[in-house]
Amino acid sequence: MSLVFKNEFQWLATVILPDILRIGRLVDNFNESLVETFKVGSIEINIIGPEEAYMLTLCYRATVNFEYAGEKLQKKLIVKRTPKISQEIYKSLQFHYLFNNEIRFYTEILPIIQNLSHGSFAAPKYYYSEMSPTSAVLILGDFGADGWSVTKKRFGLSLEHARIAVKYLGRFHGLGYALKHNQKDLFDNITSKLKEARFGITSLTSHWELSQKAAILRAGKAVSTYQPQVDKDFVRKFQQLTYSYLGYGRQRVAPREPLSTLCHGDYLRNNVAYKYDTDSSGNPLDIMMFDYQTMRLSSPMIDLSIFLALSLLADVRYKNFDSLFDDYCNALFESYGEYSNQALPDFLNRENLLKEYIRFLPYAVFIKCFFLMALVDPPSTSPEENLTKEKSEEEIIQTAYSQGGELVDREIAHQIMEMFELSCLHNVQIDEDIDTTEWINNTLHF
Repeated sequence: MSLVFKNEFQWLATVILPDILRIGRLVDNFNESLVETFKVGSIEINIIGPEEAYMLTLCYRATVNFEYAGEKLQKKLIVKRTPKISQEIYKSLQFHYLFNNEIRFYTEILPIIQNLSHGSFAAPKYYYSEMSPTSAVLILGDFGADGWSVTKKRFGLSLEHARIAVKYLGRFHGLGYALKHNQKDLFDNITSKLKEARFGITSLTSHWELSQKAAILRAGKAVSTYQPQVDKDFVRKFQQLTYSYLGYGRQRVAPREPLSTLCHGDYLRNNVAYKYDTDSSGNPLDIMMFDYQTMRLSSPMIDLSIFLALSLLADVRYKNFDSLFDDYCNALFESYGEYSNQALPDFLNRENLLKEYIRFLPYAVFIKCFFLMALVDPPSTSPEENLTKEKSEEEIIQTAYSQGGELVDREIAHQIMEMFELSCLHNVQIDEDIDTTEWINNTLHF
């Protein structure tokens, strides 16, 4: 991790903390006349590394001891910064849009959600943010100090963790639909300011594009090995559909009425925290999501499909799918009724949502093909090294083919089998509503 601690201490103590103090977020009942009493003491920094969460940003916990108005105080913060990279890479990763979305969530969207939910929507406390053409920073409260924690497992969550997560997600989407239907002008205003932070660029770096295509090829080989009964034409259709990361992704996540609503966009274990029973049983009692960089107006199934694909393994997801889907739907229906005071619209019935889920499964599997390997076998290098290290085409392909080993192969193969079964059972074509004419004649081979 290329973080110079001395520089961080200086930056926090002399620039950031005084600014947070003056805008009234560091202490209660801030008084301008007492600014001179503010003195920063010790600052302890602890890096959040890949063993805890995979991320492209620099992220650390900062425990700040300070004095104000004669009183000794302490704040526990999370500092999230973009790594020091070239402007070209900064733009290609769309860091400006990612931070725009997250900052808008905390400053504009969250207050509306809190008001509608009467303060019951849990979220980290917002302290500070700034953006420039080549860097961005966001500072939040450390929710770990309030009893929240990210699971030790990076993937393969238990059924108990999954149930509470899908119920929470259903409540969040129900709240979004209520806001959309009862205060449409407000809903349209806040969602119009969100940026396309994943598929808005015109081209990929050669490294990233090669990795994507190699991961899709690996998926086909895995199905042949572990789920050979899956129709080969179906697998080929999936590979052709997702051949273009930008072309497919941009179309799939685009809002389509009437199902579009406010979505997290990257709802998985990396971006949720749980509270647990104090009896040491390990039973989760509550959950909240964070990291709103991919917040978007889209189908709610972008969130549910991503969570089930990337946070659960087949032994939990497959045999419990129907009950988990019911948990989600029932929570959405109840939440919508509570916050809208209206009857559930016809389009929000279970069968319509299930068909929409199947349409989004290729997207979730597509993400799983190149991200599960990083969860199973995370890189030990810093974000800058991951983004700037030169690799040969052979190294890129070899990593995409082998990272995560057999576990990744089996899981991806099983997920494609599940997609095949659901597509056949409910007569939903996985390429429905997607125009592939720009890339359909391209082929995958190395």
